[in-house]
Amino acid sequence: MSNEVPRRTAAQRPRSVVVARGAARNTRFEIRPLEVATWPDFVRIIEKHNGVWGGCWCVAFHLAHRADDGAAEMNRALKESLVRAGRTHAALVYDGPDVVGWCQFGTPAELPARMTGFAKLGAPVPDWRITCFFVDRDHRRRGVAQGALAGALHMIAAAGGGTVDAYPIAVGRKQYSSSFLWSGTESMFAEAGFRSVGAVGARKLVMRKAIRRR
Repeated sequence: MSNEVPRRTAAQRPRSVVVARGAARNTRFEIRPLEVATWPDFVRIIEKHNGVWGGCWCVAFHLAHRADDGAAEMNRALKESLVRAGRTHAALVYDGPDVVGWCQFGTPAELPARMTGFAKLGAPVPDWRITCFFVDRDHRRRGVAQGALAGALHMIAAAGGGTVDAYPIAVGRKQYSSSFLWSGTESMFAEAGFRSVGAVGARKLVMRKAIRRR
C-alpha cells in the first residue's frame, strides 16, 4: 500500500459517470471529477454558499495543521492550486449545467487531517479516504449525497482501487440538521457495502470497503 497521490494520464482519468437519482423519480445525475475544466462550476456552488462551512472551500482535510478557519480567500487560492496540480479529488454531482453537491476523496497523503483515530482503533491506514460531502441547500433530500458517493467509488476504482475509509455519523433515532451530516450517515455507507471498523466518538464511526480496480 502506498500513500502517494495516484497520477494518471488524461486518457486514463474517468471523465464522467451517470448514476440514478432515486427510485421515486426517473431522472439521473451526471457525476464529473473536480479538475481544471470543472473548477468554474465548483466555484459557483461554493460562492452561492458563502465559501461553505465558514469559508473552508473544502480544504480543511488537506491541512494537517490548520491555523485559521476564516481565511476564505487563502483557502480558495489553495484549493485552486491543488486542482491545477491534480492533488485534490471530488465527485461533482451535476443537475443539468449546475453542480448541486459533491463528495471529497483522496489518499491519506492528499488528505492528512484528522488521522488520530486510527491509532485508537489499531486499524491500518487505508489507501483512500472519503472525508466530506456537501449538498446545495436547494437540492437536499433528493439523493445527491448517494450519487456523489457512487461517483467517488467509481473514480477510485478507475484510479486503481484499494481500501476506502469513511467517517459517518451513527444517526439512530436522533435528529440532525443536514449541515451537521457533512461526513455522511452510517446507513448510507452500509447500503454501499461499507462495514464498521470501530467508533472514534460517541456517534462518529470509521467504516471501510475494498474497491476493485476497474
